[in-house]
Amino acid sequence: SDDKEAKWEALQRWRAKFIEAEGREPRLWIDRCCVKQTNIDIDLACLPFFLSGCKTLLVLGSESYLSRLWCIMELVTFAHMRGG
Repeated sequence: SDDKEAKWEALQRWRAKFIEAEGREPRLWIDRCCVKQTNIDIDLACLPFFLSGCKTLLVLGSESYLSRLWCIMELVTFAHMRGG
């Protein structure tokens, strides 16, 4: 299962580094908060739109991350949109 506390701490470490480098708070789009988890099929079609405004993809994954189609599609879509 996901260790929410460990993910929060990792996010805070990333945030601190971002502030140090950029001199401002980061702006985040958090998929878990923005994508309706009970209706992923519809939001999956909007994934390119959601990711088009993202410069960086930060993954705070767990052992089960790559077992979820949504997560794999997110990685592939982001990489494709960035020419990777």
